[in-house]
Amino acid sequence: MDHIDLLKNCGLKATPQRFCILKVLAHHEHPSIEKLYEDIKKDYPSISLATVYKNLNTLLDEGVVVEVNAPNQKSRFDIYEKPHIHVVCEKCGSIEDLGMDDDTLIKAKEEFERKARNIIKKFNVVATVSDCECCR
Repeated sequence: MDHIDLLKNCGLKATPQRFCILKVLAHHEHPSIEKLYEDIKKDYPSISLATVYKNLNTLLDEGVVVEVNAPNQKSRFDIYEKPHIHVVCEKCGSIEDLGMDDDTLIKAKEEFERKARNIIKKFNVVATVSDCECCR
């Protein structure tokens, strides 16, 4: 989906700052806020860290972006263009996207909703592994 359409579908204005955040996150490299800010400054040298935080939080609140929490690491971020799982290596900290077909995730979400006896607004799955191909 086009980033402008993604923003508009969530009722958000397609500002240059939001568009730039999504452009960086679309690489699925799962940057920390510091790395995200560093990459954005290449296109927008005058942007402040506070502006990046503010816009990132708006995108998080609307579900356009997800926060990936890994043990003993700073939060990392990813654009949420389609359902997928984040696999985090506990040893080296690398994060890999694992594609899942929509039916599998929908069934898992429905099962969690049944157990919670409530509607789940956001379904963001993070799995951890003890090591990965990068650090073996």
